[in-house]
Amino acid sequence: MGAWDDVLGFGTALGNGMVSVAKDMYFGAERTAEGLGVRGYDRTAAIGLENEYLVKNLVDLVRGVVTAPDNPLYQLVVDILQKYYEWFPEDALNKVAKAASISAGYVTGRMVIGRQLAVAIAFRIVTQIAATEAYQELAKKIGMSSAAGTTGVGTLITLVMVQGVAQRASRASQRLRDRNAALWQELRNNRGRDMIYFLVEGPMAPYMDGIDLAYRDRELFQQEVRKLYQ
Repeated sequence: MGAWDDVLGFGTALGNGMVSVAKDMYFGAERTAEGLGVRGYDRTAAIGLENEYLVKNLVDLVRGVVTAPDNPLYQLVVDILQKYYEWFPEDALNKVAKAASISAGYVTGRMVIGRQLAVAIAFRIVTQIAATEAYQELAKKIGMSSAAGTTGVGTLITLVMVQGVAQRASRASQRLRDRNAALWQELRNNRGRDMIYFLVEGPMAPYMDGIDLAYRDRELFQQEVRKLYQ
């Protein structure tokens, strides 16, 4: 699988042998236990909502064109990038826009420029993600789960492994909530996009670091940005 397996934090069991089977089944068993109420009713209810968001987002993600404006993965990356550029000082924003061949005229408005930048960069990022083995294996996993659910062949093992993916997604969502509750809430309100954050947590880390700094100290963030775009 290569480096992306580490970044995304999961692998397809049939594609990677027993190690991945063990990982997926371990996380799946943990998820199943939580769903049965081992950690209390509140957590059971939360898992139901998380699963609903995750399934809907993943199905929409792999069934559609990844760079389409309504694709969940594309929307997630755009939302994070837009939040990042929202804090940029105007002079630096104009320089980045010019380098990206985006009009930065006064009439355009900095919010519009930030949005255009986010859209342009998101297109490149999700295109790269969709070309990775990890993304393609995830699509296969969803397909195999659907088939297993229809035929009954291997249903139990397959569903447990999918639960493993759900647990990884849940943990990444919680990490996002811990580091930036405001952004997490925005993504949760936007059709539960936080539940596919695990897919981009690695590649979007530099942008998230910038957003975190901007929330803590906007002036320092802008100073650092100006150093990059002098």
